[in-house]
Amino acid sequence: MQIILLATGESERLRPLTNTIPAPLIPVANRPVMVYTVEMLARQGFKQLLVSLYHLAGSIEAYFGDGRRWGVAIEYLLQREAWGPGGALKWAERSLNDTFMAIPADRIINLDVAAILAQHRARQSSATVVLQTTGTGERLCLEPDGRVTLPGTGSGEGKELVNTGVYIFEPRILEMIPARTRFELGQQLLPSIQASGLLVHGCLAEGYWNPMASFADYQAAQHVSLTKNGSNEHLFDTAARSLAARQIADGIWVGRNHVIHPSARLAPPVYIGDNCQIGRDVELGPDVVLGKNVIIDDEATVFESTILDQTYVGQLVNIDNRVVSKNVMIDVMTAEWSAVVDTFLLGEAHPALIDNGLQRLWDTAVACLLLLLTLPITLLAGLVTGLTTGQIFDRVTCMGKRPKGRGDGRSLQLRTFSLLRFNTVNVNGRPTRWGQWLKKWEIHRLPELWNVIKGDMSLVGVKPLHPAEAARITEAWQQQRHGFQAGFTGLWYIQTGPHSEVDEIFITDAYYAATRTWRDDLKILRQTPGRWLKRLRE
Repeated sequence: MQIILLATGESERLRPLTNTIPAPLIPVANRPVMVYTVEMLARQGFKQLLVSLYHLAGSIEAYFGDGRRWGVAIEYLLQREAWGPGGALKWAERSLNDTFMAIPADRIINLDVAAILAQHRARQSSATVVLQTTGTGERLCLEPDGRVTLPGTGSGEGKELVNTGVYIFEPRILEMIPARTRFELGQQLLPSIQASGLLVHGCLAEGYWNPMASFADYQAAQHVSLTKNGSNEHLFDTAARSLAARQIADGIWVGRNHVIHPSARLAPPVYIGDNCQIGRDVELGPDVVLGKNVIIDDEATVFESTILDQTYVGQLVNIDNRVVSKNVMIDVMTAEWSAVVDTFLLGEAHPALIDNGLQRLWDTAVACLLLLLTLPITLLAGLVTGLTTGQIFDRVTCMGKRPKGRGDGRSLQLRTFSLLRFNTVNVNGRPTRWGQWLKKWEIHRLPELWNVIKGDMSLVGVKPLHPAEAARITEAWQQQRHGFQAGFTGLWYIQTGPHSEVDEIFITDAYYAATRTWRDDLKILRQTPGRWLKRLRE
């Protein structure tokens, strides 16, 4: 059986969050909703996944990549228009040549896929609808013989249940969907299948599911993800969560590189993401989830709320039953929202590690060590460059982010800086043979280590961009790279080639921004020499 995840992000149920974050990437316990589905499928042996994309498609592709991180292989199907779930299946028609399961990627559901497939085949159904007893959403009637009908059209003996949005279809039903047309599954496709005389059955799924149809649903998912019980233990995998955070007390999880003042009071369940700062006399919990790079300033209180990535909560601010993203505050119960203009109350917080003294000390020390180890090569290269070109160094204008002032980990500014390299052209601007040899071996980049020592760059970060390249950054997912300094090396160096297109580099940098940890930085640093040798052959 084939699996297709509908990650087109057309639902507006969680606006304004979904204006900038695609619904499949809305974080639950700091892991995107779609991750739980991918992991569930991987555990059950379904390793080949099709993923339909539309809204903010680059963000999803940048996060999941080829799926290797989860032990699956992902093939993306990009739409240029919004066609609804039925239209998305029609667009994927050429790839769907076997019985397939369609799963919305913006909901949380725990399924025994093999059991549902077995029931589908035993009944020789053309379509099987996965149903639940509780929750919000489209309602269908499950008749005593297992058939599914729309309310008011069946025998009258059917029980109304909630459609989870998960279906198993035979590929022939795709002929009933018009091409390039918005088309729904429950209201349009199912009646068409039944009218043609084919069988549509229902299957009642056991286990946890959450339609993520409202902010109340969202906050409920946060609570359940941090509360261990039989129905959700495998879905919200404790072992997987422990890779990103550690449990310091019962029901209290903390990520890497956190700073929590000793006077802070935490009431479980609480999840604190990477690089968070919790100030003096702060009260957190119960049912609080903090994303990455969140700052909760002194004497603030946060109860039954979610604070998303890179958000600053000011001193004495009280957050209760809210979802907060930077300066946007959303009421969980009413979904009403407002933008707070006073940055002393709410605002954007950038990764604190960029201006962390230990991080700067580490970068400077390693850069000095590398310059010392390569000193004979550097001196020889500089001497020959001066003799052959008349100018030892070339200064390349690049764009990069750095803190506005010392100690200000929340405020970064985009600025230009001069990237130092060995000169590779003569006075007429033509490449010299010596310069070409330096570029082939990437020795011309060794002076960039001086930029690391000066603080223009970090050892590991996003790719330094020329102003013209930086001007091409227009979408929100691309702008995530702006939370990090340019690096002498980085995921862009490890995973892309010397002649890669800038769009490929943007995707790699966005993935780095979404998943970066200091352990990953060390891994990238260790992999750089080996990657350098491979790049010589490309």
